[in-house]
Amino acid sequence: MPSRRRAVLVAPALLALLPGAGLAQPGAQNRRGPPPANPPPIGPRVERRRLVGPFRPAPAPTGENATCEPVGRPVRNLEGFGYFLDPASSRPDPSRLAMDEAAAKPMWDWLAVVQRAVAAHRAGKAGAAACAMESMDVWARNDALLGAFNLQASYHRVLILAGASLSYLGVREASGLVPSRADRVARWLAAIANEARTRYDRRSEALISDTRNHQAAWAGLAAASAGVAAGDTLLLDWGMGKLRAQLAQVDERGALPQELRRAGLALRSHLLALEAVAALERLGAPNGAVLTEAERAAYRRLRDFCLAHVREPAKMQALVGVAQSDPWLGDAPPLSRAAGLEIAAAAMPDPETEAALAPFRPLSEPRLGGEVTGWWRAAPTPPGEGDREGSPSPPAR
Repeated sequence: MPSRRRAVLVAPALLALLPGAGLAQPGAQNRRGPPPANPPPIGPRVERRRLVGPFRPAPAPTGENATCEPVGRPVRNLEGFGYFLDPASSRPDPSRLAMDEAAAKPMWDWLAVVQRAVAAHRAGKAGAAACAMESMDVWARNDALLGAFNLQASYHRVLILAGASLSYLGVREASGLVPSRADRVARWLAAIANEARTRYDRRSEALISDTRNHQAAWAGLAAASAGVAAGDTLLLDWGMGKLRAQLAQVDERGALPQELRRAGLALRSHLLALEAVAALERLGAPNGAVLTEAERAAYRRLRDFCLAHVREPAKMQALVGVAQSDPWLGDAPPLSRAAGLEIAAAAMPDPETEAALAPFRPLSEPRLGGEVTGWWRAAPTPPGEGDREGSPSPPAR
């Protein structure tokens, strides 16, 4: 996710973590073990109702209980490092990018522990869902992610929140979970969402603004998925508003003008936007937040645009006048990370998408809850269309 830049580097930070604040204090309970007898509630108790998750059910668990992995000390505060060298946020500085990734690594390491447990649950391993919930509860009990986050760090927090909330939705139906623990985690996720979303309510007339580009869509996904987890319809509605705002910007070609301005990162930025759009649509649909005909047409145009340009990145170069370069991708083919196309295929099955993705399946993406292929619910077949092939089944274990 890009940082906001002017003519100079964004607010250089001296340390990746604030001394003594980025991690829980030594006396805090930050490892596994029984929760405090009467842990304080996290966030206000709002009116809640059961909201439908976006995932297919996992198989019945079998075998001996899984052994839970330990998690790192909860991150309460974080200072990230702005790394772009130009106002368009298209040229990252490698050394500062490495510094920023090192600063955020404890959060991503924690999410990886959670998602390995989610994957084990989906593979039918007994007790794995409880491990995932316990890993999240360790951080919830310590008010992780609710402290001071600078601008760059806040972008990481949004992605972590989206990945954690979707991971929660991947295990919350499992048997054997401790209800009070699941409730505490859900309220914690909602509290983070309410803390993070305030930035995206401000007005901005900048040519490239995180209140309108793919970062706003990701803030919407983080809030909506936390809202579904907590049964908070206000968060879900806010997130769906970001989806509708994103689709309103799709032009007749299927492009997002904000993302085209990202020059050499235009393809990456479109794929990031599609990930958030596709996941938001799958979150909203079963909960009554259905796209209008015009919005669905815009979604289809965006999907088609991304598919055409990820298959032939030279087309994007011809469009923006700059060769596409993605330092996060390395030498991997762009289609190997096109998780948004995979989720879109669940909503809008398409032979071209199926053929393009087949060599790269199964796809996974931490910010989308981990495993993607086969786990997102397919859309019901519209009346009159007859039988059609939906999204692929979960991969064989």
